Amino acid sequence: MNRVRQLGQSMTEYMVVLGVTGAALLAATSDVTGIFDNIQRGYRTQSSEMNKVQHYDNYKVRFNANEGEGEDFDDGDTPPPDDTPLPSVDAQLPSIEFVYDKNGNPLGQMNGDTLVDAAGNILAWCQRTETGDCVFVDENGNIVYGGASSNRVWVDENGKELPMMALTLGGKVYGFAYLYKNKYYSASDRKLLDPQPTGMNAKPMRRVVDLDSKGVPQTAGYELGGKLYSVKSTLELLPTFKNEISAEKEELVNVVFTQVPTSKWEGYSPCLVMPLGWSGFVDNGVIPAGTWENKFNDPSQRIGIAGIKGAGGFVNGATASDCNGNTTVTHDPATGKWTLQK
Repeated sequence: MNRVRQLGQSMTEYMVVLGVTGAALLAATSDVTGIFDNIQRGYRTQSSEMNKVQHYDNYKVRFNANEGEGEDFDDGDTPPPDDTPLPSVDAQLPSIEFVYDKNGNPLGQMNGDTLVDAAGNILAWCQRTETGDCVFVDENGNIVYGGASSNRVWVDENGKELPMMALTLGGKVYGFAYLYKNKYYSASDRKLLDPQPTGMNAKPMRRVVDLDSKGVPQTAGYELGGKLYSVKSTLELLPTFKNEISAEKEELVNVVFTQVPTSKWEGYSPCLVMPLGWSGFVDNGVIPAGTWENKFNDPSQRIGIAGIKGAGGFVNGATASDCNGNTTVTHDPATGKWTLQK
């Protein structure tokens, strides 16, 4: 196998958008024969770095839908009893890292240090840089799939993405975890919780997404029953499940339109996050020109009210009909105006 060409300044064209636990994985090497050893070591030390989205050459990253369609214990039942022994405390959730080309079309998924297609054929080898970028090269060391991106998701044994679960009691949220084979895993590092929380209900949450300045989706939080929780609150490293978790001062709004109001709505779902109580400043009827109208014309804007930080984002994949917002705002294509219905 030929030696990898020096990446040089071309490496600076790559960037990585890290998730809440992102960090450098391993240093670049110019020797293809060293790729395999380096990457294998990198993957062994990567357990706390996997909750990330990688993005190269400023293209959008596609996310797998997190529909929360798994087991739902909303009726007050706890997960069914499971007498199987607990796995090792070092056990982690399985995951899949999907890879997309520069246009967001699926290429395949990672299998160790290789990119493979649906049939298992090797497409390229991944060489990660010291900043966490994944540079794909062919067997001759030539860089391929420029602008590619990847997204790692936590899955069950069938490859279906696991939703974030809120652990509740008496209608109050006391912590967050993933539920896999009737065992709870930490939302922070995806490791088995020991001891396991008991006597609580597990309810799947919906993902709240925001788009960054380049249009890349970022997880901004999670929603349950109309209440929103920050990413930070879900990532408590050693949750005790003894204290109620406070919701953010934000609420959802159903947004109804028959045609897309402006091009700035591209990529957004009509289920927007707004500051809690924002509609108290607006009467039923036509929303006056200004801050609120500007927000609905351009959903990327983050706005707040006195004492409340700027709110923004949307529920990923939601429609106006299943948003379950506190209020509804409707666009009139004839006048271009927005009306509020409380």
